Amino acid sequence: MKKLALLLVAAFIVTLFTVSCSKKKDDNAASSKTYSELIVGRWKTVDGGHYEVYEANGTGHMWDPADDVQEDEADTFTWSIDSNNKLTQIVTYQSGAGVIPQYCNILILNETTLKYNNNGWRAEYTLTRVN
Repeated sequence: MKKLALLLVAAFIVTLFTVSCSKKKDDNAASSKTYSELIVGRWKTVDGGHYEVYEANGTGHMWDPADDVQEDEADTFTWSIDSNNKLTQIVTYQSGAGVIPQYCNILILNETTLKYNNNGWRAEYTLTRVN
């Protein structure tokens, strides 16, 4: 009877370690994405006043419904993230303001949050992923 109890306890411990190790492995896989992979998608400010879409091919577009600008009227941009995780956007404004580079410091970038500041305009943006 003691052997059976010891065998059951040992089996439980092995199962417990196997489950906890596999979960940790999944967490590491999610965190192994690069910023260039994490940024791809649709993002918006909490108030919905500004949207940005980053495509995997390095292009994107942004618009401000708060200024009565819809997605079909969006300003387009190309984007890149360097080895120091600095975001560069080259924005082509529909308003005729021309092509303007924006150099940004990524403060937070994960599956749900994109926060960066813009060196030139001294502005900070916090966006959440839109599903």
